[in-house]
Amino acid sequence: LSDRFFPYAAIQTDAVLSLDEHTSISTSEVDFAFVVWRSFPERIVGFPTQSHFWDPEQRRWGYTSKWTNEISIVLTAAAFYHRYYHSLFTEYLPMGLRELVDGLAACEDILMNVLVAAVTKLPPIKVT
Repeated sequence: LSDRFFPYAAIQTDAVLSLDEHTSISTSEVDFAFVVWRSFPERIVGFPTQSHFWDPEQRRWGYTSKWTNEISIVLTAAAFYHRYYHSLFTEYLPMGLRELVDGLAACEDILMNVLVAAVTKLPPIKVT
């Protein structure tokens, strides 16, 4: 899964539109998200969101897709972000984290959000 964030030479634009195969959005939604991303190119800008939280009963982190006004994760199933993050994901993150994501066959979008938030100290932006 982490190969989707490899810094391929064929990606020559600063903006990367990441879409999963089951994502369905209109061209006007893509256009709007791109306009928002151009104003905030250091952030992940996209549609499906989740929020992370600390579960004191289970003593671990969790995440939810419940509809709230506060979000902490924009899923890369439909999101714009800067291509620079491909290089950071591949070259900066410890190999063990990428191997964990690949082994789980999930959570690569969470890892990307954590990476971007760690670098920018900013949350993602949800567009509707």
